[in-house]
Formats: sequence, structure tokens, C-alpha cells
Amino acid sequence: MRPLKLLLLMLLAALILGLGIAAPTGLTGKDEYLLGLRIPLDMMQEHRWWVPFIDGAPRLKKPPFIYWTARASFEVFGPSLAAARGVTIAFSLLLLGCVTWLGKRFTGSLQTGLIAAGILIGMGGIESESRRLMLDVPVAALSAAAFCCYLRWLQPSPLSPLPEEKHHFLAWPWLIASALCLSAALLTKGPIAVVVFGAGLLALLFFREPRELMFGRWWWHGLLAVMALALPLYWFLYVRQHYGVELAAATQDELEARQLLSISADPLIGIITLSLPWSFIAVHALWSRRHEADIRLLGLWLLFTLLPFFLIRTFERYLIGSLAPLALLAAIHLDTHAPPWTRRLGSLLPGLLALALVVLLWRFERGGWWWLVIPLAYFFWAWWRPALGAKHLIASAALLWSIGWGLAFPALEVNAVPQQVLDLSHERQVTLFAGPQPALLPILSRRPLHQTNRLTRADLGRDALIMLRAEDTVSMKAQLQELGANARPLFEYRALTSAGSGIRFAREGATRDDWQLAWDARSAAPLMSTIRVYQVEP
Repeated sequence: MRPLKLLLLMLLAALILGLGIAAPTGLTGKDEYLLGLRIPLDMMQEHRWWVPFIDGAPRLKKPPFIYWTARASFEVFGPSLAAARGVTIAFSLLLLGCVTWLGKRFTGSLQTGLIAAGILIGMGGIESESRRLMLDVPVAALSAAAFCCYLRWLQPSPLSPLPEEKHHFLAWPWLIASALCLSAALLTKGPIAVVVFGAGLLALLFFREPRELMFGRWWWHGLLAVMALALPLYWFLYVRQHYGVELAAATQDELEARQLLSISADPLIGIITLSLPWSFIAVHALWSRRHEADIRLLGLWLLFTLLPFFLIRTFERYLIGSLAPLALLAAIHLDTHAPPWTRRLGSLLPGLLALALVVLLWRFERGGWWWLVIPLAYFFWAWWRPALGAKHLIASAALLWSIGWGLAFPALEVNAVPQQVLDLSHERQVTLFAGPQPALLPILSRRPLHQTNRLTRADLGRDALIMLRAEDTVSMKAQLQELGANARPLFEYRALTSAGSGIRFAREGATRDDWQLAWDARSAAPLMSTIRVYQVEP
């Protein structure tokens, strides 16, 4: 395929994954609006690069690479949602490129690689996580890229005859590239970065020729480890020396949050959900073609990427790296072997979710529901026919997720911020108390703002503003009283607001009766949170 066609396909993928990322009412999550968007803004405001800070303290629970890239994007394009989320889109394209290359490497067919990339675009996990500035897509892409570079260094194909000695010497730039990608992955999310790369290496060990080659070049692997660990280790030692207490506290918090050796079957459910509607096609490939070498290699790679997450408390998005081998399995199996029931079963949940969004938008008279009607009909037509080519399956799945997240979901106006709030936040001191709400005000105002659950006198400057949810008012007033201060209400507004998860937008404490009232009233008002703005009095 000509380079121009590949470039056009890459631009098309960027458009599909990036549709609607600039919308302030689009999909988000607490890790994005509380940390991912604010930390680079704080780094810019305080002129910091090496160690990320937020709210006056070093942020050490995760390494800094994603914040470095986000700040670099802000410096070039200016702080905005598009500049922030464009970073994740870029890493998504890297992951798609890796899957394309691996598909050609394992099967000898570029067409299979492109189908695998198309399948990956149409997976729910990629379509949702690519739209948020978070760690999971970047670390998966970098770790997969490290594995690709390692394979390119090791041998022309994972199951090919052993290459000549000369090949290894001349291919050393690929070893360096692998180390650089792995180093960046470690600087993005710490040890979890090793999962996709390490799982691929473990899978290769089950095949004689790659195993012999890996053991015969053990000292090269030592060099790879030294190069990959050099910068992350230096950063860690620097942080331990200068912020030892904070690092110890952050490490302890992270260990408690992960609940090590807490065995759970959640990854099984998570990987099926993330890879919809392609899940059952890949699962069928694993079983029905388990004796084929390529399928066994990919199955082992998939298994080893999942195993660590059975032993810790995890979130579905942690499994993004597992989607690479799963997409390759589905691509290899798609054309001639996948029975219709695998497509139909996989299509049910995405189709029902899209239908529920259409109904909500229509019932709440928000508009935007029409964006999804034709893609939803096309999706069910493509996935329920007895036989249909891969192009329609790929296109319909990608369009459904892209238009659903990019155009229809923003029409719900989750986290909408009135212009009056934006105008106030540009110049005045603002504290986001508890919540935080308004969630996306920092990036919209291009300032990190201060978020806290405990007010101090530093938050009580002249004409300072405190913004919060109505349910946090009592706590805020009690803390003001302890500080001998007072604040008067300026105004309040109501909006659907994010509650941690991207699709949880009803106010805290909303009940089934509230949903019923909203349905009967044809309005989302009973589900809205009340956001209040207070001004500190002298």
C-alpha cells in the first residue's frame, strides 16, 4: 500500500477517535478533570518541568511523562481541551500503528494488520479512553511500541528461522528504540508499563526458536534493561532525595488503593466489555483455532497481559493494552471462521447503550439524538446479517462509538459551565471546594485553580471565590467559621455533573424516583446538581 494511502487512513483514524474532544460537555472522568488537565496547567503557572505539582504539593503517585507531553502540547497550541486530549489521540495512533505492524508481522499480510487496526478503532475501550487525557492509552501504546521494536531487533518474524549473527549487530537501533519506548512507558505509569511488553516476551518463550535466540542473546537483554531503567530510576532517586516524605506517603496510598493479592475475576468481565462488539469473535478464535501457532502466540500474549490484574484492585481502563492481541485475534478470525452468533452477541450491549442515549436525548428534549439514528441502524444491519465483509463491520462499529461519544453524548450538556462563571474565573482567586465542581473550569479558564477538601487562610484572599456543590455547603460554612471568615452567595446554577465515572452524571443521591420524575417531566432537571458560587467577605 502506498504511503499516501496509509497517511490518509491515519488521518481518518484521528478524525474518528478525536471527534468531539474539544467539547466541554464531552466524556470525561475524575482522573482527567482533577489531575490530568490541572497538573500541566500548574506546571506552566509555576514554571516547573521535572517534578509535577498540584495544589502546592508534588504529585508523585504517578510518574511525570504524560504531564510533560501535555504541558508541551499546551506550550505549542495553548491550553485547551483539544490540545490536552490530542496527546491521547496521538498515542492511540501509535497503538494502531503497532497493531497494524504486528498483524503484518504475524500473518505476512498488511491487509490483516489494517483490519486489526480497524477493529481496534471500533472497540468501546479505545473509543472512550482515547477521548480523555489519562494514562492508560499512552502507557499501552508505548509498551506495545517497545515490544514491536524488540521484535524487529530480535528476528524478522516471531516464528521465522533464526536470523544470522550479523542481523543482530546491524539491528541495534531497534533495541535502543525499544528501550526508549519502555523508558517512556515506565515514566508514564511506573511498573505497570512492563505488562504489555513483558507479556509479549513471555509468550515468545513458549516457542523454541525465539526462546533459543532470546537465551543466546541474554547480555543484549541486560543492555535493554539498563537503558530502559536509566531515566526512570534517576527520576525516582531524585524525587526520593528531595521529596522523600511525600513519595513514601504517595506510595503507601497507591499500595492501599491497589489492594495487592486481592484476587478478583473483574478483568474477565472488563476485557469483554472493553472490546465490544468484537469480544466474542476473538474468544471464538482462541478456542476454535487454538492449535494454530499465531493464535496460540496471541492467546498467550493476551493471557499474560491479564494475569497481573487478577491480583490487584483494578479498573477496566487498565486493560487497554490487552486490546492489541485481542484485535489481532479477531482480525485473523474474521473473514472466514467467525460464526454469525459471535457478531450478534457482541453487538447487543453497544447497540442497547446507543439506543438508551437516543431515548434520553429525545425524552429530555436535548437534541442531538438524530446524530445516532442512522449509525445505530447501520450498526445493527451490519452486525446481524448472516454474512458481510469486514469493511462494513469495522465502519459501523467505529461510527457508532465515534458519533455516540463525539456528537450525541455532549448534547446531554454534562458539566456545562455558564459564561458568567467563566468570566469570574479568569482573574479572581478561585477555590473548588470538595467535588470538585465546576469540573472542567480549570481548563476552560486556562488556570489550574485550587481544589481542596479543607479550606485554609490562603483560600480567603480579597474577593476570592469558592465554588462547590450544594451538598457541600454545610461543610464549607463550618470550615469558614473555624477560620473566623464568612462568604456570601453570589449565584447558583444547575447542571448535570460528572460523578467520578465518565457516564455517571446524575447528582449524588439521585434515586429511581428522581429518574422517574425526570422521565415524566421530560426534563433532566431532577437529576441535576446545584453548583453554588460564594464570594469571601473582607
